[in-house]
Amino acid sequence: MRLLTPERVRRYPLLLLVVTVGLYGVRLARSDHWIEPDGRIVGQDYFAFYMAGDRVARGQTSQLYDAAAQSEYQQAWMRDSNPQWRGTCLYLNPPHYAWLLSWPARLGYGRSLLLWWAASLIAFGVSVRLWRRWLPPDAWRTAVLLAVCMPAGFAALAGGQNSFFSLLVLTGFCSLLMKGRDGWAGLVLSLLGFKFQLLLVPAGLLLWKRRWLALGGFALGSGLTLGLSVLTTGLESLRAYLAFSGEIARLMHADGFDVWKQHSWRGFFALLGGSWCPAHWITAAAIAACLASLAVLLRLWREPWRPGSPAFALRLSALIMATLLTSPHLFHYDMVLAVLPVVLWAAAGESRHRSAFVAIAALGFAWLALGGPAGATLRVQLSPLLMAGWLLLAERAVREPSAIVTATEEADLGTSAVSMS
Repeated sequence: MRLLTPERVRRYPLLLLVVTVGLYGVRLARSDHWIEPDGRIVGQDYFAFYMAGDRVARGQTSQLYDAAAQSEYQQAWMRDSNPQWRGTCLYLNPPHYAWLLSWPARLGYGRSLLLWWAASLIAFGVSVRLWRRWLPPDAWRTAVLLAVCMPAGFAALAGGQNSFFSLLVLTGFCSLLMKGRDGWAGLVLSLLGFKFQLLLVPAGLLLWKRRWLALGGFALGSGLTLGLSVLTTGLESLRAYLAFSGEIARLMHADGFDVWKQHSWRGFFALLGGSWCPAHWITAAAIAACLASLAVLLRLWREPWRPGSPAFALRLSALIMATLLTSPHLFHYDMVLAVLPVVLWAAAGESRHRSAFVAIAALGFAWLALGGPAGATLRVQLSPLLMAGWLLLAERAVREPSAIVTATEEADLGTSAVSMS
């Protein structure tokens, strides 16, 4: 029985998107003053961004990283529309990001959220246009369809997260590296300062490969970012952010973040052993798994740096996947970034292991759509295992040059199928 024909590859995600958008539309229709029927605010994750922007706009930068002050602000803001509000949407990003958010915050919550949604869609659209330069038309259309229908993507948009901006930065970084424009690639990578855990592995790889021009661009961009933070919110805000960063892990668990929504190695072991395993053992296991993943990544990149080769795109696919795997915090909405390794694999034109790659991608899509409750019940997060499988498969494919052809010859996701009987 053929479970994944080209037609079904398109039909299943579209059906999922229609159902998801329909259900969310009903929730929005039943919302009152941006408060959903269950008491949550529309665009709940954006609420933290709005709060930070509003604080900066009012000159209250000293309270940006005070968890108690964040809670008091949100309780006061929600008092009239939802007196039962008891949660806190923590602001976890750097000071310069709050300053940038201060401009839309002046419009009020509703209009600034609509503007944020529009900007997120524009960022996604730019990413998609860059993918079009890498892929044949059929593969590009299928990749875009899967990305649009991806449950994590809708969660990122509806929740008001910044995942589409992260996707754009990483897409631009990879695109520039493939063109051999290292300096600009490093500069673009520095824009991920608002989510610094995602730039550590790429920056580390550039250092290991001695890509000094890229590192120079990265250092320049990082320096400008630090300068912008100090200039706009003051040195004390930057110090408070650095101190607050060390408390993020504790605060996230203390404030009831669902562990089963985390998809990196850290989340995997925290979910698996959270009820019986000591915390230091969980940390040790997560570190060991991260080191093993990075060892595979370094083996992948042992060969000389050749931006024009198809294998280079496959190595970039592995780089992004390893970045996600080893991130200390990787939530459901962040998994929209997992579409980028799939696009890079298609750009590489890897053929010998096509069925295995497609199977991993399909299982990952299905798990993100349906596996949340199962993961919470079974205390197993499948996503890290699938990403680790992708990483190992990419390492194997790179060692077999005959398995990689040019993207224009064979990279067509729409014609891939996995047969199971």
